[in-house]
Amino acid sequence: MGREIKEPWVSEVKSEDKPWGLETTWNTTSTISQCKIINIKAGHRTSLKKYNIKNESFYLASGKLEVTYGDELTLDPAKMTIVVLTPGQVLSVPSRCPYRLKALDDCVIIESSDRREKAYHIIEDDYKRKSSK
Repeated sequence: MGREIKEPWVSEVKSEDKPWGLETTWNTTSTISQCKIINIKAGHRTSLKKYNIKNESFYLASGKLEVTYGDELTLDPAKMTIVVLTPGQVLSVPSRCPYRLKALDDCVIIESSDRREKAYHIIEDDYKRKSSK
């Protein structure tokens, strides 16, 4: 039986306008991981949400970012932790843990995740978006 030969490839990049900014996505060498560049405009924020199986890490490349997060048992935003990230810091969010990103300045964030899970549960959203299925 022959050995599979691995080789690099060029990946498709997709950009999607969001109410809070722009999201650019590409897949990595793994069939289950993905990377994104997230641009959030100052004063805007993402939905407060959580994923069931997806783990994410966010590297703040530029700007100032307020992060609201809780453990997997906390869904009440009033009981969540709020921290401010500065460039060079990383936030890691395990599955089932809620979080929200708010740009205090225009922000560029690089996201790495271990799954391309599309289903998420929205707890709050400024733009009236609903949870995915």
